[in-house]
Amino acid sequence: MSTITDQFMYELFSEIYYNRVFREYSDTEVSVTETIQCLLKSFFQRKVRRKMYSSKIVILSFGDLVHLALREPLLKRGYDVELEGKYNIGNITLYAHGDAVTKTHGLETKTITRMPHEPLTHHFLQANAYSYIFGKPEWYLAYLHKPSGIIKTFPVERNDNAFQFTCLRSVRLSHHLIGNTMPIPEPSWLCKYCEYTDLCPAKGG
Repeated sequence: MSTITDQFMYELFSEIYYNRVFREYSDTEVSVTETIQCLLKSFFQRKVRRKMYSSKIVILSFGDLVHLALREPLLKRGYDVELEGKYNIGNITLYAHGDAVTKTHGLETKTITRMPHEPLTHHFLQANAYSYIFGKPEWYLAYLHKPSGIIKTFPVERNDNAFQFTCLRSVRLSHHLIGNTMPIPEPSWLCKYCEYTDLCPAKGG
């Protein structure tokens, strides 16, 4: 008689997640996602390469499933989906991976358990950077509240200073990767979801 365990279910999600094609970057190539999160975490993800917590894979899969479900409706409405864009900063390339982009604007969708009153800082920095990298003055963040099904959409106003901040962080991360030197830790509420707290000098804050 077969027995279904928690681990069996986690393995199903992991198989899907790790079979996805993940772009490999050189030390002079940095993604916006790496840039806006703790740079030490991004450094460890490149140099140590631990697998994600099983529970985090499940959570991220919810977002992937939403993107998959919305793909055809967005295409029918004139959006290009899952686009890669890039922005050169000297010899460093900053990459963006947009959910949906039209000739006039872009859209990022986020699944969330607590509906914010305004875009979360890291989501704002991401959307703002995408606006510049894809050359679209309008960008929107759509939050999908998982417990209630409520959707709230925020327009993201372009901010030059915020984009320059993101660019400077991408340069810093690239220099740390090239020199194999650890960035300083940046403790936040996101530390509890990090796979590298045991290696962090701040020990998760």
